[in-house]
Amino acid sequence: MHSSPWGWSDVVESWSWPEHVGKPIVVEVYAGGDEVELLLNGESIGRAPVGREHRYRARFEHAYEPGELTAVAWRDGKELGRTVLRAADGAVVLDVAADRAEIAADASDLAYVAITLVDDNGSLHNTADRRVEVAVDGPGTLQGLGSANPVTEESFTDSTCTTFDGRALAAIRPTGPGTISVTVTADGCDAQTVRINAR
Repeated sequence: MHSSPWGWSDVVESWSWPEHVGKPIVVEVYAGGDEVELLLNGESIGRAPVGREHRYRARFEHAYEPGELTAVAWRDGKELGRTVLRAADGAVVLDVAADRAEIAADASDLAYVAITLVDDNGSLHNTADRRVEVAVDGPGTLQGLGSANPVTEESFTDSTCTTFDGRALAAIRPTGPGTISVTVTADGCDAQTVRINAR
């Protein structure tokens, strides 16, 4: 399959792949430096060139093991920055967060509520997808709900959907001034509520 210069690999920002322990896994790192180093549980996997001539992408292949994956970007021998991914461990927890605490109290505004499946430390549980349900109380309505799954037949207008790679997104439209409560539930998880003020 040919991809355009703007095409990217089908990747997930997670280090939670319990079914792949001991098996080869490909890691892509995106950075603007001239080199990237990848560390797994504190041990260097190696370094690879990155930057414009490499489409700002470095590719590593290594046997998967749970723990902590760290990517360090370098330029001229100096560290530019680092990103850490940790394997999810333990029970699945609902994490629900609105993009803003306050929105305009009219139909021209929307609040977006991110729904994420994580562990107790906030690491993404991307292989533990489950059906979530969204209920809205107060002066607001659920405008849409989806997971970005490219092959789902679920409707964006329903109040339930199945997460995809551990995530879903709800759009909330205000119907007037006041406090909008958005409650998300999922099997095996404690319900979570966020509040949005419409003014």
